Formats: sequence, C-alpha cells, structure tokens
Amino acid sequence: MSGTSRISASLPRIRATIGHIPQRLKTLRINAHRSRLEILRRIVTRLVREERCEFPLNRAVEARQYMERLLQLGIFRDRDDNYMNEMVDWWLIEGDLRDKFFDVLVPRFAQHPAGPYTDLYRLPNERLESYVRKKRVFYRNFDIAVLELKGNPFPPVVPEPEDHSNSLLNILLRNAIQKRVDNHSR
Repeated sequence: MSGTSRISASLPRIRATIGHIPQRLKTLRINAHRSRLEILRRIVTRLVREERCEFPLNRAVEARQYMERLLQLGIFRDRDDNYMNEMVDWWLIEGDLRDKFFDVLVPRFAQHPAGPYTDLYRLPNERLESYVRKKRVFYRNFDIAVLELKGNPFPPVVPEPEDHSNSLLNILLRNAIQKRVDNHSR
C-alpha cells in the first residue's frame, strides 16, 4: 500500500436532526446561485452574535446543521488550524465575532463535545396580511422557529414545570382523600 493516501480522523456525527431536502431560501437582492449560501451565512453570523434568534422555520432547520458543524470544528480542531480559520472567516461575516467564537462559544461547548450545541423550537404560526384585492384581505401563514445556542444568558424558551404540590388546594385535597381512605379502611 502506498503512503500517498492518509486517513485523517473524522469529526463525530452531528447529533442535531438534519433535513434531507434542501430548503428554498431565495431572496431578491442576491444572485440566485449564491443566495442560499449568503442567507445561511447571515443566519449563522446573527446566531453567533445574538445566541438566540427567530427565523422562518425552513431557514432555521437548514442553518442549524451548519452552526453545529462550525462549533464542532472549533471544538475538535485547534485555533491555529488553517482550515478552521478559513471556515470561521467565511461563515462569520463580521470580524469581531471571530474572537467571541473562539473565546466564548468554543470553551462553553468544549466541556460537552458530544453535542448538540443548538436548540430549535417551533413557534405557533404567524398570520400576516399578504395583499388586498377588491376590498378583500388575503392572509399568509408563516412558520416561525427559535434557533438558540445552548447555555445562552437568556431565560429558557420552555419554562421549567413548577411544583404545585404544596399549594393550599392540593394540601386540602390530599388531606380529604386521606380522611376518606382512613374512614373506608375502618
């Protein structure tokens, strides 16, 4: 066997769900061939900057896998790696986010390298007015999702369930049930 081919260690699988159909991410202001990638770059940049964002569902689903892979590259490769630097420079449009990526996000997720590093929550549909024709209003439904990095400083999207076992009503019900059980057992 010749020594020309070198097997390098591959990255582990991304644990986030990846859609199998590329989404339609068209925009009118960008060339059609680059529009999809430009939209994804903007989403990834915004997600690194804000750490929690609302997007249309199809854009959030597709951008999630790119954000996961970028974080995975940051964890498993060195900061001085040429490929890593090239990927970060390409995906993060704003230059100051490079420091945030390496100094804040990568150390946060390095403690849990298995992932997933993002959460995706689907919000209720948003119904917006699309157009008016002959005094009739036509509406369009938009699927909205929240894409966030885990460990962000914001309150959780889905609140923790509260414990109401010690509320007055539950205590009274528990005591009434206990009295009834005690009366039947005698």
